[in-house]
Amino acid sequence: MRLNEDYKKKVIFKSWAYTLSAIFFMFPAYMLPMMVTGKMGKIEENTIFSGVVYFFVNGDYFVASVIFVASILIPVVKIVGVVFLLLIYHFKAYEFRQKGVALYHILSFIGKWSMLDVFVVALMSALVQFGFISFAKPGPAVIPFALVVIFTILATKKFDTKLFWSDI
Repeated sequence: MRLNEDYKKKVIFKSWAYTLSAIFFMFPAYMLPMMVTGKMGKIEENTIFSGVVYFFVNGDYFVASVIFVASILIPVVKIVGVVFLLLIYHFKAYEFRQKGVALYHILSFIGKWSMLDVFVVALMSALVQFGFISFAKPGPAVIPFALVVIFTILATKKFDTKLFWSDI
C-alpha cells in the first residue's frame, strides 16, 4: 500500500505538534493549583499531586488511586505511547508495527478517561458552595490540564497506523 508523501508528512507533523503541545501544557497543569477550596475562611490551593498525597495520607486510597491513574498516569502513558508510535515510523522499526497498532487502539480507548479529573473539579465546584463556610472552585491548572487531554487525544487520532505498512 502506497500513501502519498504529502499525506505522510502532514500526519507525522500534526502528531508531533499535538504531542509536543501536550508536553508543553503538562508543566502548568501539574504545577498550578487544580482546585481552590475554602473552609471557615481558610483557603487551600491543591495541585494534582498534592490532591493525590492528601487523599492517600487520609486513608482514601481508592480516590487517590483514581486521581493518580486518570490525571497523572494516563496522560503520561498517552504521550509516551504516541512518541513510541512516531519513533516506530521514523526509524522504520517495522518489527514493532503490530505492537504499535495494538498500542494505538489502547491509547484511543483510554484517552477520554483523563478528562475525569476536570469533571470532578467541575462537579465539586457546583456542589460545594456555602459562601464563607466552605467553597470549592476550579484552579488555574484546569485549562492547561484540559488542553493536555485534548492534545493527547488529537495526537492519537491524527496518527495513522497505515503508515507502518506504507513502504511495503
